[in-house]
Amino acid sequence: MDKKDKLYVALYNDYYGSLLTEYQSDLVSRYYDMDMSLAEIAEDLGISPQAVRDALVRAQKTLEEYESKLGIAHKTAKIIRLLEEAKDAVKEERDAKIDAALDILKR
Repeated sequence: MDKKDKLYVALYNDYYGSLLTEYQSDLVSRYYDMDMSLAEIAEDLGISPQAVRDALVRAQKTLEEYESKLGIAHKTAKIIRLLEEAKDAVKEERDAKIDAALDILKR
C-alpha cells in the first residue's frame, strides 16, 4: 500500500471511524495515524501480527465501503476546493477594482 492509500484510509477513519467497532478504529488509528508497525500493535494488544493485519484489512474494506456509499470525504474535498476557487475569484475581482480605482486617481 502506498502513502496515498494510507492517507485515504486515515482520512476515512476520521469520517467513519465511529461507525467501526472501537477495536477496529483503535487499530486503524495506531497503524495509519501513529505509524505503528503490525508487530508493535500486536505486542501491545497481546495478539499475533497476523491477527492485527486481518483486522486492519477488514476495517479498511469497511471504511472504503462507507466512503463508496456515502462519499462524505470526497464531497467535503470538492466543497473545500470550490470554496478556495471562489475565494480566489473574489480576491481577483477585488484586486481588479482596486487597480481600476488607483488608475483613475493616478490620471
